[in-house]
Amino acid sequence: MCSVSWCIDDSGYQIFFNRDEQKTRAPALAPQSFFQQETHVLMPIDPVGQGSWISLNEYGLSLCLLNNYQGTKPEGELISRGQLLKRLSSEADLAQVEAHFGTLTLEQFAPFTLLAFELENSKVRSFEWDGKQACISNAVSPHFSSAVALDNVSEYRQSVYEHEPMKNTEALLMFHSQHHPEHSHMSVCMHRDDAQTVSFTRIQVSKDSMQMNYVPGSPCTHLSPQTMAALAYRLPNTISLVS
Repeated sequence: MCSVSWCIDDSGYQIFFNRDEQKTRAPALAPQSFFQQETHVLMPIDPVGQGSWISLNEYGLSLCLLNNYQGTKPEGELISRGQLLKRLSSEADLAQVEAHFGTLTLEQFAPFTLLAFELENSKVRSFEWDGKQACISNAVSPHFSSAVALDNVSEYRQSVYEHEPMKNTEALLMFHSQHHPEHSHMSVCMHRDDAQTVSFTRIQVSKDSMQMNYVPGSPCTHLSPQTMAALAYRLPNTISLVS
């Protein structure tokens, strides 16, 4: 259960991600820097699966993972989907992600959608696994997942997204904070008896700057300019992105 949107222009890209989870799930750990396959990678960590749902690396490549609850779950013991993102997080560009994706034994994972972003590329690649077959295509913002009433949830959140014609930083921050008490379970900042939006992440990538903001808690009550400024994370020893 998640919502992700993005904006891309000549300067780079921004990603906005709401993570929805069961209230009983252990809280995630704040973004940490790892050295994966000789590449610096920044990501929050899910202590349950020891993987993540969103990452940024020193090459300006970002990945977002959403569960596909409507897919067919393969039989047998499965590897956490967060580990799949972690494996791919060190790749330098979309071509390498696609090549690595092609070598994976996908039957080891429950269904998912993986979105990949790179600097100076207006196309966002979607790597989908429905439990039976894989599909690679170009993605369009926004993208939603939900274990409950996906069609209704997507239709409602899409209508909220389209209500604001300007897709700039301010508008997208407001979109990810949207909560309507009468439609609490369908709101972008979702609240149900058993689950809710538990965190918000923004990634900003340009030629001379890369940053991840991670705000734990529901965006409708925790997301503000002050928390965004206070909860900013950067990669160490980042390489220059200027060609």
